[in-house]
Amino acid sequence: MGSAWQGLLGTDYGLFSLIGSIFMLGIGVFFIWFFSRKIQQSTDEHARELREASGKPPASGGKA
Repeated sequence: MGSAWQGLLGTDYGLFSLIGSIFMLGIGVFFIWFFSRKIQQSTDEHARELREASGKPPASGGKA
């Protein structure tokens, strides 16, 4: 097991692999956070529009 850590931390390609893996995990966390935030904003905006529309009379005068 020591040789695996030595290969990962003690060689150029091991360090680049470690940096690349950490970067990809960071990007994954960022995307999850970003998309969750955008979905929540869209949901809040939609709920606000529904609340505003519920207090107004129908645009067609109540006719279908």
